[in-house]
Amino acid sequence: MTEAEALIRTAVADLNAGRPAAAASRFLAALQADPEQEQAWLGLALALAQQGMLGDLVGLADYRQRVRGDGFLFFHGAAGMLVSYRLFDQVRALARMLPEASPYHLPACYNAGCAALLQGCEDAAFEEFARFRRSAAGHAADLPIGADSPFNVAWRQAMLIEDRAYVEALGDGWAIRRRLPAPVFTVPRRGSAEAILAAACDARYFRLFAPGFVLSAATHMPDMTVHLHLIEPDDTALALFAALAAETPSLALNLSTEAAGPWRSGAYYASSRFLVGSALLRHYGARLVLTDVDVEFTAPLDDLLAATADRDFAGFRHDGAGPCSRWPAVLTIWDPGAGGAALLDQVARFILSKLDVEWPYNWMLDQAALGSVLRWARAAHPARRIGVINDLTGRHFHPWLRSVGGAEKAALIRTAGRSSLAGN
Repeated sequence: MTEAEALIRTAVADLNAGRPAAAASRFLAALQADPEQEQAWLGLALALAQQGMLGDLVGLADYRQRVRGDGFLFFHGAAGMLVSYRLFDQVRALARMLPEASPYHLPACYNAGCAALLQGCEDAAFEEFARFRRSAAGHAADLPIGADSPFNVAWRQAMLIEDRAYVEALGDGWAIRRRLPAPVFTVPRRGSAEAILAAACDARYFRLFAPGFVLSAATHMPDMTVHLHLIEPDDTALALFAALAAETPSLALNLSTEAAGPWRSGAYYASSRFLVGSALLRHYGARLVLTDVDVEFTAPLDDLLAATADRDFAGFRHDGAGPCSRWPAVLTIWDPGAGGAALLDQVARFILSKLDVEWPYNWMLDQAALGSVLRWARAAHPARRIGVINDLTGRHFHPWLRSVGGAEKAALIRTAGRSSLAGN
């Protein structure tokens, strides 16, 4: 173990024992011994924040800029670490103390918004995200927001999420809707279940994930009605659907397709379940369970459906940082009545309003739509019955399904992103 590593270990012990001043001294000594120790830089920032020495934390970012040229990203990483350590008041104080002219104003606003969300102060959080957007306007070219930058996540989340006034002003999206290929229901409708399990993807994703999705559904829900929406189908994907239908005769396996359209981004494919969702509600007249296709089911959905039976909408809430992470799109449930149908249509309108956002700034558009519309609906339509599945069942989604896919999945998303806006 090097001298710097030994000092860092002792400093971490000091932090855990509630001795931030001692920890700061040891982290500083570690940096003097080895300036490349990133853990010491971040540990020093944490120790300073715990002591309320926020000006010194900003000074540390300035010094990092002078010696390494990455003060902006260091400050963003440090502020994010403070959020993860639940030093919410310190993060929000940083945002208040830094003027708009500060090079750290944007990461301060973003992380303060995340802190406010985690404190349950949603209005204050959205004020911070609004400050972020106002300050960011016209400065994209000057900021490290590329696909491989850690600030890209903050940028796209803060720029995609919207407050109530934006959602209230959404039109019907006809200018965009008319450019979308219409869904084609390619086989006669099968099944008469009270709930329809549905997912959407392009042909490449279908080939990779549809077998696991369908076979796991057949294992745990053998009598389920399942609907797959296939974007830009090819012969191989269609043949695979036919093979899966033959292999799972107990499932009522249904298909709709859409031709190639103007948008081919990963964000479009992820959002497409919500764009076709209203048509599925009308087609089946039953509750609609929209899920990711890159999942495999590990249990029946019966208890989940029973717990949400009286809700217009139900979804899982994620209690981590990030405004577009609050309502994961992994599984959502929509009632076919007026309340559920109106909410789903408003989510589609939101997505339509931002389809022209390009990669790598459009990922999480579907979850930005969910979060923005649900915030609006709670104020504008308090009679809407919005359910949080975590609260209704005491569990997150893991008892019912698991996400699958690794490097190949990530490569498909990146490739799709680069072909965004094809034909525009």
